[in-house]
Formats: sequence, C-alpha cells, structure tokens
Amino acid sequence: MAGELLQLARAASRAALAVEGVAALGTGRFAEAATYEGGEKVTGVVVKNGAVEVHVILSYPLPRPVPQIAAEIAEKVSSETRGRRATVVVEDLEVEGDAGL
Repeated sequence: MAGELLQLARAASRAALAVEGVAALGTGRFAEAATYEGGEKVTGVVVKNGAVEVHVILSYPLPRPVPQIAAEIAEKVSSETRGRRATVVVEDLEVEGDAGL
C-alpha cells in the first residue's frame, strides 16, 4: 500500500510524543533517523521490516527513570504500529531553562 511506511512512522511519532517526559523526536547521531517514502520523510522514526526505531529527546527533570519512559514509549509505539517491535533510542536530554545556551 502506497504511503504505508509514512503512516506507520507518523503513528509512531504521535505515540512517542504523547508520552510524558518526551520533549521531541531526535534526528539521529551519526546518520539521519527518518523514514522516507514518495518524496516525503518523517524524522525521528525508522520503520523497518517488522520493527520501528524511535529516536527521542527527553525533558529534564524526568518524570520517571529513563528505562521506564523508554518502556512506555516502546509499548505505545508497538500498539500504534500493528504490533511491530519498537526500539527506543534516547539521544539527549533537554534541560528546562537551557534554551539558547
């Protein structure tokens, strides 16, 4: 189905951003983390065969320990992407009040 990868990536993006403590999606550290299809892309989510990789930036102070936040992201992303295995990559922390430093 045309656009299926982008639909899955958008669903994963929405699910990850809905989790408390997630400030934004990351872009990848050494290579761009994105899903491409039909001249469009969704940054921060890589959809592969049967799996989804989500790159996130968390807000500090954290509402819960990082492993708990990552587990919640993985669970929500998996449920929104038809049960695909979800891997969460925490790229960075955004510290409240650090904007512009």
